[in-house]
Amino acid sequence: MKKGLRTLSAFEQFLESIPLDRYREELMPVKTVEQDLPPELNPLPAIYSAFWVEEPVRFPDYEEFFDGWWKEHLGPLDTFIRRYFWGCSHEFVFQGFKARLYRTMISVLTQFHFGYSWRAYCALPLETSAELDMKGIDGLVHCGNVTVALQIKKETYRSEARGPGRFARRRATVDWVIEVPYTIVQVDEWRTKVQKARMPETRGLYSLLMFLAERMQRWLPNGFVVFQPEYPILVERLIHERVESGTHGDWAWDETLQRLRQKSESLEGSYL
Repeated sequence: MKKGLRTLSAFEQFLESIPLDRYREELMPVKTVEQDLPPELNPLPAIYSAFWVEEPVRFPDYEEFFDGWWKEHLGPLDTFIRRYFWGCSHEFVFQGFKARLYRTMISVLTQFHFGYSWRAYCALPLETSAELDMKGIDGLVHCGNVTVALQIKKETYRSEARGPGRFARRRATVDWVIEVPYTIVQVDEWRTKVQKARMPETRGLYSLLMFLAERMQRWLPNGFVVFQPEYPILVERLIHERVESGTHGDWAWDETLQRLRQKSESLEGSYL
């Protein structure tokens, strides 16, 4: 087994070990630390250092990760607490940060699975870092002289979250952006939504999301959403085809899914 597949396998085993139900009950309702964090308290560098690796390693569980992060940031934490939580108990602030970082970490670990899958199954180089992530870029794919930014995100069909202003545009080195969506909603629920939808546009969006849940991703036994190998492979093919055609322009998540479904159907029965 090549290194990329070994690292992906080790990472999936780690994801499967996360007690999602326990943390969902313990931490998800806690939203006491909602302020903008100063740069010195941004958890992304620590998350990348611990979980984005070149070789299979023993990944820390969340308790170990958070305790280490807390101890390494006592100085800026003290400044932050004095400003926003003066008079609050240590446990109150500790739990608030623990819940805040957990929500961030779970989202980033999901995008890491796509990144590890890309490394395992694709040939085009993928560049990722905490610095890029802070700019809204989850990965840079280099195809010849073209650089494509990937934004891996949970789907939303709210119109206000689908406007053109959401695309990362903080650097001149990116030629275009592809939104790579995932969904935490199960296939049967999307199927029901498709059947009950009254408007053709709504039915079409739900149909795309059902395709996403059914073909492009899967759920680990603990409920963690991960990506099927076909997903990065098809995205890479679409990038190659678009670069060869010389076309440009960002892809919102629904356009990405439309193109993925068309490509998947055209390759039905062939070897990916």
